[in-house]
Amino acid sequence: MKAIRYHRGRPGVVCTDIPQPAAGRHEVLVRVDAAGLCGTDVTIAYGAGGRMVSQDVLTLGHETAGTITDLGPGVDGWQAGDRVAVSPIVTCGHCKYCDLGASENCNHAVVLGLGRDGSLAEFLAVPASTLVRLPDNVPATTGAIITDAVATPYHALLERARLTPGESIAVFGVGGLGQHAIQIARLAGAAPVIAVDLRPEQLELARAHGADVVVDGRRGDVAAAVRRANGGRGVDVAADFAGKAASTEAAFSALTKLGRAVIVGLGTEPVTLPPSVTFAMRQVSLMGAGGFSRVTIERIVALVAAGRLDLSGSVSHTIPLEAVGAALLMLRDKSEPVRRVVAVP
Repeated sequence: MKAIRYHRGRPGVVCTDIPQPAAGRHEVLVRVDAAGLCGTDVTIAYGAGGRMVSQDVLTLGHETAGTITDLGPGVDGWQAGDRVAVSPIVTCGHCKYCDLGASENCNHAVVLGLGRDGSLAEFLAVPASTLVRLPDNVPATTGAIITDAVATPYHALLERARLTPGESIAVFGVGGLGQHAIQIARLAGAAPVIAVDLRPEQLELARAHGADVVVDGRRGDVAAAVRRANGGRGVDVAADFAGKAASTEAAFSALTKLGRAVIVGLGTEPVTLPPSVTFAMRQVSLMGAGGFSRVTIERIVALVAAGRLDLSGSVSHTIPLEAVGAALLMLRDKSEPVRRVVAVP
């Protein structure tokens, strides 16, 4: 079968033929119908992300939708022909965090495309415990991006920051994840929903996705602008998808009393926080959000299937496997406007 392979120490990826995997015990074999490309794939292929990969040679890809073609021993409740989305986080199911319902923190978690072969291939063998049923009215391309590009902001806003109806929110960084965060905040009943970014085109897209106010991060005191956009009061939730020191600091500064800042963007810059008296007297919270559970994906699939969450405009590019290398370069260089790119093997 064809697969997109990363070789440690070699920039880029190659599309090559490798043996088709077989379904092991408690696993299924999935014919990949759609596999999303992510910034993580770009970082692995062309940045410092190679350190995230556990093997010298690996098939990339962790956003997956497909059709079951074979069942391994010990698999119940599934059959060949079932349409599925695949959670990219393979968990043990029995550690402290799995027992707590926080399986994204599983002590033994392995991520597709990082710790085991991923879905930028024609077939993928995965544990049945990662599967989510995909209704007929949810396209495979949509099902694929749900498994990270939508699940990550959903987890951050609703499962970590606990955003509730009527609360105000500012989303810092409205790229792919941030655009979905705008839609999720709107769906959750947040008001107002404020989008912050440096790129005018992304702010306009955020407005189209339901942002009530947009703030140009290139102009003046961003935290002050967010407060003005909320009638002079800080926001209840500030979500940082940019992962820069400036965005994290502005997000925290934009909070009102009892506010929660949730950090999603993966940055390495040191962050300067205010004195501890700010935390104590204003009772504000600073938290991280990474990953999600299979249940998160199930919830989003249900929302899309019911017509509550419209992701029809999320995928801007659909490509064959052979074009993945060029697409990763396009994403790295930002050479053209992109929302999400999905490979269709």
